Amino acid sequence: MVVSIHNKLINTAAREVLKPINMVRKGQSRLWLDDNGWWMAIAEFQPSQWSKGTYLNVAVSWQWYPRVDYAFDLANRESAFVEFENEETFMLQARSLAEQAKQRVLYYRDELSSPQRAKQFVLANTAGGSQHIWAGLNKGMICLYARDFAQARHFFAEALTCNDDRAWAMEVKTFIQQLVSLPPAEQLMFVKRAVAQSRQLKKRPAIDIAFGEELE
Repeated sequence: MVVSIHNKLINTAAREVLKPINMVRKGQSRLWLDDNGWWMAIAEFQPSQWSKGTYLNVAVSWQWYPRVDYAFDLANRESAFVEFENEETFMLQARSLAEQAKQRVLYYRDELSSPQRAKQFVLANTAGGSQHIWAGLNKGMICLYARDFAQARHFFAEALTCNDDRAWAMEVKTFIQQLVSLPPAEQLMFVKRAVAQSRQLKKRPAIDIAFGEELE
């Protein structure tokens, strides 16, 4: 397959900037992954249907619900469309975008570096109210990570009582019901198994998942 010059330049810039912070390219795509076990940061150099060039999106994707795709759970569009005009200019622009992606990923790493800080960050930045099933699931999960079991129950209850009855939403509710039926210690093990399954579906390597351990 012939790779266009602007795609080559994007990949070169991303490889030079993102690989040194241990991000990896997803296959031959424009996605670069920062694997943190139960969450991943994603830098997406998003193409346009109409022009050669790229947008830049950077997101956090939680891995605690088994799914084959990468959800952009906390996401920012970091750049408007940058159009390819010539190689020299676009290489500089692509490198600048890669640096922006790097800084956002490092920011996410810092905000999620401890259970209490992660909880505060996720609760403050997760969109959606009590009728948003993903918001309830994700807020509940981050509370579990911080071992705040009471607040986790609150958010899981919101997710279970939301009005969404589509097939996929009912599957999420069944998942939550299975989780909340367990005592706290077993809930944490349940999440670890869910993360392992989610990673397997995405063909990510098997690793030991640290989730909700008591701090010494």
